[in-house]
Amino acid sequence: MNPRRRTGEQSRPPMVPEEQYGPWKGMRPPHTNPSAVPADRYQRPSRPVPFRDVLAGFPSAMVFLSGVWLLVVPFLIEHPGTAAGVNAVWNDVGAGLVLVVLGATRAVSPFSTLWAGWLTLLVGGWLIAAPYVLGYRGGDAAGATANDVVVGAVVIGLTVVSLVLSLRWRGAESTRREGEGERE
Repeated sequence: MNPRRRTGEQSRPPMVPEEQYGPWKGMRPPHTNPSAVPADRYQRPSRPVPFRDVLAGFPSAMVFLSGVWLLVVPFLIEHPGTAAGVNAVWNDVGAGLVLVVLGATRAVSPFSTLWAGWLTLLVGGWLIAAPYVLGYRGGDAAGATANDVVVGAVVIGLTVVSLVLSLRWRGAESTRREGEGERE
């Protein structure tokens, strides 16, 4: 028996095998002292859903990409004029800029920016209503109308998913953080 072993360590197998040959026969290197390694170091976190913040922010990242699409689409689809006398391009550019900002904000911090989710729902609703409220008129009104309605529906769907995940996991994140604070 090794004289350096304590009585509590006799029942546990050593973390590193003891030297079998040479002048260090029966000894372990000092860096393998079991008390130097925290007991819970190799345990995985006990969260039922890993990477909650990434999963809750992913739909918002897709909203960000929808905003980028709205910024690019004026170069791909010809937009008609409106009954108000303004080109419909400006509606898509304005909504695209707002969606880029709100989508990026929610993707980075989905649990603390619920207000951005509610604003994104309003922008998605506006995209669906804009062709009818503004009265798109002209040759390519059908393409621009379909684009705005589809993008608006996608934005609303993704935002609802993001808000549901954020609201569902928000309480679990705050209780988990409080529990970590108590252990320190």
